[in-house]
Parts: sequence; C-alpha cells; structure tokens
Amino acid sequence: MLQILEGAAAIAALSLYLIPSIEADARNHSDALAITLVNILLGWTIVGWFAARAWAHRRRDDRRLARAGRKFRSLAGRITSQKIVDHVKLRALQECRNKTSGNRRIATSLCS
Repeated sequence: MLQILEGAAAIAALSLYLIPSIEADARNHSDALAITLVNILLGWTIVGWFAARAWAHRRRDDRRLARAGRKFRSLAGRITSQKIVDHVKLRALQECRNKTSGNRRIATSLCS
C-alpha cells in the first residue's frame, strides 16, 4: 500500500513539475519543444518553471506579426513615395536652372 502511495505521489509531483510542457502541448504551441526543454532543464529553479509557464500561456500572436508587416509595407510605401517626389523636384529645379522646355508646369511652379 505504501508503494502505491509513493508511486502516486511521484506521478503527481512529476505532473505538477511538467505543467508548462503539458499545457504547451495541449495548446499546440509552436515552441512546445523549447518550452519543454526550458521546463526540464531550468524548471527546478522556480524562476525557470514560471518562465516556462508564462511562455506556454502566451499565444503566438499572428496579429502582431501581421501588424508589423503592414507597418513595414506602409513605411516602405511612404519612403518610396517621398523618393519619387524628391526626384521630381530635383528634376524640376534642374530644368529651372537650365531653362529647358521639359515639363514647364512643374518647372514654373518651382521656379517662381
């Protein structure tokens, strides 16, 4: 009877120790293996166990990644647009200096 209780206590302690790994696997977390390794190797430090637990709880936020992609595209678009505008202004100023008959409408608006 004592062996059964000791076995049950060992299984309960192991299950408690591996809660972050079990939770990461149950949630189909993309970093489940890494969470399990942190849990097994650093879980005994209490801080490592709580870190693995917090990591297992944290969802992989695809929305954050999508938002970063949208911001990057927006920034790239603004930079590209600004370069085009700067190029047109530079060309117009060159035409203004050279008095060439290129795009008069832009040149006259910048030259005056």
